[in-house]
Amino acid sequence: MSISKKAVAMFAAVAFAVAGLSGCGTSADTSAEGTTGASDAEIKLGYVPSTMNNPFWQAILDGINEEIDGQSVSVQTVDPQADQSKMNDMVGDLIASGVNAIILGPYDTTGVQPALQAAADAGIPVINIDTPVDDLDLVETVVASDNKKAGALVAEDMMSRLDEGSDIAVINCPSGQACIQRLEGFKEEAGDYFNIVQELDGKGELATSLTLAEDILQSNPDLKAIFGVNDPMALGAVQALAAHPEMSDVLVYGVDGSPDGKAAIKDGTMAGTGAQSPNKIGHEAAKAALDVLDGKEVEKDIVVDTFLVTKDNVDEYGTDGWQ
Repeated sequence: MSISKKAVAMFAAVAFAVAGLSGCGTSADTSAEGTTGASDAEIKLGYVPSTMNNPFWQAILDGINEEIDGQSVSVQTVDPQADQSKMNDMVGDLIASGVNAIILGPYDTTGVQPALQAAADAGIPVINIDTPVDDLDLVETVVASDNKKAGALVAEDMMSRLDEGSDIAVINCPSGQACIQRLEGFKEEAGDYFNIVQELDGKGELATSLTLAEDILQSNPDLKAIFGVNDPMALGAVQALAAHPEMSDVLVYGVDGSPDGKAAIKDGTMAGTGAQSPNKIGHEAAKAALDVLDGKEVEKDIVVDTFLVTKDNVDEYGTDGWQ
């Protein structure tokens, strides 16, 4: 009789913990405070976002919890705070704590390799979310938005509003494959239509991007648009523009479809966002994890559709939550 992955994962996790091979994170990182579901749950999932300082990741967790509702499943959550080394340590802690599967969104697609290898060595399946890791052989599936499409939709809308040859700037986060794909989709759609005067690393953060956007605005008086490759980076540009009323016609685009991004679109300070559905990503990731543990086949790529939100349709999606 064959043994399911669930049984293998449970046995391996116990063996890993007994051997004392856990990471260096503190016990608070994986305490009961970060756990949802019944304490005596039959299945334990680990949730490892790149950071919980972005509501996108909380929305994914909400989707996970909705998917497992009513089942004998719990979720143990950690917060690496956009630190890949810390994430790797926390994955070691989760393995030692006896999780059966891990749902993980890497901060650094290459730097996450030790954590993935540790999980593989322990026989614990990893569901890769949002940003594909470099070594796909170490994950069961990738559950992610159609990021190239999101970038292409932004380019298409921006081209409809601006003249060919317009100066634009990009605030990107090149450490994340999802952001790389968004910018690839944008550039493929736009071709040589725009003159990209600056392309800077906002690290996915509003505060960092605010400072960068200030420099961009001061250096480029003819600027027509800023593409922030996620909503927090776009919102950093929005805040910077608030201090430059003489440049109020500069368009700002993001990718996410976050509540704050949609609120900025509604009040006219952002032009649009390539919207994702993190709640659906969470549902699909939890379902994939449970299917793998049950010995079922899962698709290697589970793609969640993206779409453009502008002032024309923002009321359809609302600004109180994600879609």
